[in-house]
Amino acid sequence: MRKLLLSALIGASVLSSGLAAAATTVSGGTVHFKGEIVNAACAVSTNSADQTVNLGQYRTANFTAVGAYTSKVPFTIKLEDCDTTVSTTAAVAFNGSADSTDNTVLSTSNITNGGAGAASGVGIEISDSKGTVLPPNGSTFSAAQTLVNGNGNTLNFTARYKSTLEAVTPGQADADATFTMQYE
Repeated sequence: MRKLLLSALIGASVLSSGLAAAATTVSGGTVHFKGEIVNAACAVSTNSADQTVNLGQYRTANFTAVGAYTSKVPFTIKLEDCDTTVSTTAAVAFNGSADSTDNTVLSTSNITNGGAGAASGVGIEISDSKGTVLPPNGSTFSAAQTLVNGNGNTLNFTARYKSTLEAVTPGQADADATFTMQYE
């Protein structure tokens, strides 16, 4: 009887240990993969494709008249894996929502808080390395830059706030722009 009881206990413990170690599977979420295959002279660096340019914080008193500017803030677009047998130059055009008063600048909003509390009377001006203003209409390209084979290609730009009205009101002053590459 003792052997039978001992055998039963050992058998039960072996079976229950298998149940305790069974894996539990639950939904973990989604991974989004994003990319593009291009037939172009270069590929845009992943660090340049989605970037944030911090323009800083300025007092409304800095905007004394329509057309007043803040300091220029540099930013770059880097190109990789360039092949100069395909194209020898690269240029960029920007596309975004233009200001209703001055179509050479991006209209600002409060992207962070869904639009509430945005500054008014100010836009964001983008210029190329030569100082040429690039309106956010997608049709004005930057000065063409000569490409080198490989990864040593950086296109330089600046952005700054520009007042578009006499009175600038405080608030968040954000904007988004997409860009298009042109290779020749």
